[in-house]
Order: sequence, then C-alpha cells, then structure tokens
Amino acid sequence: YERAPDNSYPLGKCYSRDDNPTVLAAETALAQLEHGEKALLFASGMAAATAVFQALGPGEHVIIPRVMYWALRSWVLDFAAQWNLEVSVVAMDGKDGAFDVSAAVRPNTKLIWVESPANPTWGVTDIAAMAEIAEEIGAVLAVDSTAATPALSQPITLGAHVVMHSATKYLNGHSDVVGGALVASSSFAETPIWARIAKHRRAAGATLGPFDAWLIQRGMRTLFLRVARQSESALAIARHFQHHPRIHVLYPGLPSFEGHELAAAQMPGGFG
Repeated sequence: YERAPDNSYPLGKCYSRDDNPTVLAAETALAQLEHGEKALLFASGMAAATAVFQALGPGEHVIIPRVMYWALRSWVLDFAAQWNLEVSVVAMDGKDGAFDVSAAVRPNTKLIWVESPANPTWGVTDIAAMAEIAEEIGAVLAVDSTAATPALSQPITLGAHVVMHSATKYLNGHSDVVGGALVASSSFAETPIWARIAKHRRAAGATLGPFDAWLIQRGMRTLFLRVARQSESALAIARHFQHHPRIHVLYPGLPSFEGHELAAAQMPGGFG
C-alpha cells in the first residue's frame, strides 16, 4: 500500500478490503484452476451470484433455469420486480434445453444463468450449447459450477464468460468457511460488466476476509483428491440404492439418468 510523493499507489494496491495480498493469492489460484483470467472472492456464494445480476441495467432480460439453488431463485425474482429486470424461467437440462432457451430469448436478453449440475435434482445442462446461444445474441453466459468444481469441469473452456462458486462447499471442503467466487474468462475480464461487478463488491463491502481466503486456498490444495474420492463414494451409493423400491435415485453417474451421456462428456473427471 505504498504511496508515491504524488500520492499515487505505484504498486496498484490502495486498500485492504479490495487489495489484500492473501485474497489475491487465492483468487489467482482459482482463476488458474478454472482456466480463467481473473477471479473475485466474495463473502458468500449468494454475494457472488447476486453481484452478477446487480451489474445489469433496469429493463434488461435474463434467463434462469427452472431448477437452481432455491435462495438465489427467490432473490432473483424479488430483485427483478424491484429493479425492473425481465426474467424467464426455463427448463435448461434435458435434451430440449437448448431449444427452450433459444425460444425464451428476447431482443433485450443480456444474461443466461446456468447451474450444472443443478441443486437439488442434479440435472445437467449443455454448457457448450448455451455458449453458442449467448454468443449469437451477445449475452453473458454465467455458470454456477459449485457442484462440479474445477476438478470435474471447467465451463470457461466450454464457452462460458463467468463461473460462479459457493466456496463454502467443495472449494473449501472443511466446513469452516462461508465464501463465494466469480471467475472471468479472458474476454469477459475486460468488459464493463466485469468492472461493474468488481466495483459493486468493493463498494458494498462484499469481500472475503484474508483468513477465510487462506482457508479456501488450503482447501484448493486437496480439491482434486477430495472430489475424486467423493465422486467414487457417491457413485457407489447411487448404484447400491438405484433399484430400491422406496428410493428414487437422481445421479448423473448412473446410465439410467437422463443427462448421463452429457455429464460424462462435460465432466470427464467424475460426476460429483
């Protein structure tokens, strides 16, 4: 935080809330894992996700999935009413997902929000297909990849502009942190929307504390090992109960799951 004689900051860092070196180190590591250009850590997954929607302007249109994290869905619908955002809720998973999203596109569509695998049904959305739609209409494609983690899938390599994580879950992996993250692709990191997201985080005080960032960085060191073992265990449990008369198993690793083939192609490291 050194200041020069002319009162400038020659090292580019002026305040710990937005320029803490421990937080920056964790952000750099996550950006590399996701094959992204820049990352921002937030005080929670909800803080990260809502920052994307708050970067939009009144009167713009967003498309969100029918199945998604319930708290974010509820917030988006409430925020949309107050902010004059237009919202379409679409079934994105399944073989007709791309067709249904294309049908929901409007001239003012600015954001397509994907959650894959989706909470709680574990439905899988074709990210590459959504990326083609977003590219064609000039919209942002954001993917909540909390359940997949960069150990199993990297949405940016499939065409996503920004990836969101609830770092509370797999990234941290030790149940001792609440946090969130956004990772931007190289092209999206230079856009006004990303700049507005970063400005919102700074101005709203939605940043993550240095110690929590250090704990998340600790968790990322074992991410690939943990997720591989968790995926093996989940598949074993799903196979054990798939024919139980009183249990309906929803898991992408089972061949009977509707999105199994897509999940196998999109998540080559496992099924979560």
